[in-house]
Amino acid sequence: MSTPGDEMADEASRETRLIERAQAGDRSAFGELVQRHQRLVFRIAGGFLRERADVEEVAQDAFLRAFAALSSFRTGAPFGPWIARIATRLCYDRLRARQSRNEIGWEDLPPGEQQVAQVLARDAEPTNVLAARDLAERALAVLPPKDRQVLTLCDGLGHSAGETAAIMGSTAVAVRVRLHRARRAMRGVVEGLLGGAGGKE
Repeated sequence: MSTPGDEMADEASRETRLIERAQAGDRSAFGELVQRHQRLVFRIAGGFLRERADVEEVAQDAFLRAFAALSSFRTGAPFGPWIARIATRLCYDRLRARQSRNEIGWEDLPPGEQQVAQVLARDAEPTNVLAARDLAERALAVLPPKDRQVLTLCDGLGHSAGETAAIMGSTAVAVRVRLHRARRAMRGVVEGLLGGAGGKE
C-alpha cells in the first residue's frame, strides 16, 4: 500500500522525467508541464492584474520564457516555484511600468465604486462584494509593486512566508517584514480613498 510520501516521490520523479524530456527537445513533454502548472500561473497573474487579456498574456509569456531558459533549469529542482518566479517577475515588471505612467486616486474611481467606498466607511460588511473587491484591487494598484506582490502571494493566494520567499527569491523573515509593512500601507491607501470620499460633496 502506497503512502502519501510515496505518491509525492513518484510525482516528483515523473515531473523530473518530463523536464529532462523537454530539455532534450520533446515539446509534448513541455506541453504536459504547462498543463500541470498553468492553473498556478493563471492564479498568480490573476492576483496581480485586473484584465483577463493581461493575465493570459503574462501566462503565455511566462511559459515561453520558461521554455527558452529550460536548458539552464537544474535537474531535480521543483518546476512549480521556478515558473511561479518567472510569472511574478513578469507581473512585477508590468505593474512597475504602469505605475511609472500614472497613479490611481479617488477621482479615478467610477461613481459606483465611490459609493461602495462610502458604504465601506460605515459598514463592515458591504453588500456589493464584487465592487468592494474591485475597490481593493484599485487600492493595491497604487502600492509599490513588491508590496502588491507579497500581499497577492500571501493574502490573495494563501502562500506561506516560506513559499512566498521561494517565489520572490527572498527569505521568510524578509517576507514577513515586507508583508507587515505592505498591510499597513494598504490600510493607509484605503483610508485615504475613503477620506477622499468624505471630502467630496
